[in-house]
Amino acid sequence: MTASVTYLRADGPGGAWTRAAGPALRAGTAVVLYASAGSWSVPDGTGLRVLLGREYERYRAAGHRPAARYRFAASRRLVKHAAAAVLDVRPDELELARGPAGRPYLRGCDRLGLSLSHTGDLLVLALSLHGPIGADAEPLGRSGCRVLLAQRACTAQELSDLRALPAHERGDALLRLWTLKEAYTKALGVGTGLPFRTFGFRVEGTTAVLHDNTGEPVRPGEWTFATHRLGTGHVVGTAYAPPPGA
Repeated sequence: MTASVTYLRADGPGGAWTRAAGPALRAGTAVVLYASAGSWSVPDGTGLRVLLGREYERYRAAGHRPAARYRFAASRRLVKHAAAAVLDVRPDELELARGPAGRPYLRGCDRLGLSLSHTGDLLVLALSLHGPIGADAEPLGRSGCRVLLAQRACTAQELSDLRALPAHERGDALLRLWTLKEAYTKALGVGTGLPFRTFGFRVEGTTAVLHDNTGEPVRPGEWTFATHRLGTGHVVGTAYAPPPGA
């Protein structure tokens, strides 16, 4: 089974992305929107209070952390405007909630799966109408392959694959593995409940295959995993489980 992912730049409400996201999702394609937090930032006021709804108090509670407050408001505006464009409703009609493991969802709208990630000023939102989805983003180009992180997060097969690469490629390769693992646990809705060393990936170009901790493939074809380099200098990992035949 092959399922594709469409990547759209979505800097602010409106624009071509609002017209492209809905048709792609209804056709069974997952959509990943990415944007700068600055393009979704607005001052505190009545409009933001109405948009955030029940989450407004959470936003206000982050007042002593300006960067977190700024990113919180921007990410919620992105989620609600994106969902509104797909569902043909007003953004302030939607209510964002979180499951027991922290997985975000739209209350009363289970059919639209979503996954939110941020790093620095980058926001990433993955959407699906046909199955669970998860996404994670990290900036590329960090110095080297961090040995302690690799040993904590990777299976024996992944460590072997990393060692086989030229030294200057290992850092970015590790980040690709990390984003895929984050995306998979987000899609499953288990948060940190699934240790990263208990499963792994073999990356082939822009796709990946899930393996157990011995290096054997796990349920090939049930999930589609992808890794994509954005023009912003970040890598995005996605995990998508469309229904059979999608």
